[in-house]
Amino acid sequence: MDDVFHSSLPDMSHPALTERLDADGQSITIQISNIRQFEDYGPHVDVIHLWALRADGQPIVLRDIWPGAPGEAAFHCWSFLCEQLSAAATLVYGLRPRDDGGPNPRLGCWGPRPDLARPDADDSATAVVIGVAVDTSDALREPNEGLLVVTLRSALVVALRHWVQTARAWGAVS
Repeated sequence: MDDVFHSSLPDMSHPALTERLDADGQSITIQISNIRQFEDYGPHVDVIHLWALRADGQPIVLRDIWPGAPGEAAFHCWSFLCEQLSAAATLVYGLRPRDDGGPNPRLGCWGPRPDLARPDADDSATAVVIGVAVDTSDALREPNEGLLVVTLRSALVVALRHWVQTARAWGAVS
């Protein structure tokens, strides 16, 4: 893996959750961090990192599950993942819509995996390494960290299974 990309990944040396799952015969390890705060985000922002790794330790991408995913399908799959993660955080924190209309939570990803990074790379090359930043000033309740971790885990698993099902529906995997 590219050294710059690797050095930019979040520290997951002590994750709150590590779980292995099977997605269409592929062993995937998912990890989710504890809630973290970062000075540059401000005092009212909780950050949770999560990722999904292939058996060789590289972050998984849609192309690992569905090598020929069309761009539109890749966009749909990533949109589904983002919607699931946003819904999970919204549920646990009891987030209200922001007065300014901005998103909460905010999601960030690390972009394409280096071996797939090209000028024409689409969402099928994007690594499943995500930061979920929650502005807690809009929260109705303090999060239960264990519930948050399990809810984000469930959202990630549902999305990865959706990716496999979508690929099957297109006849890409059996």
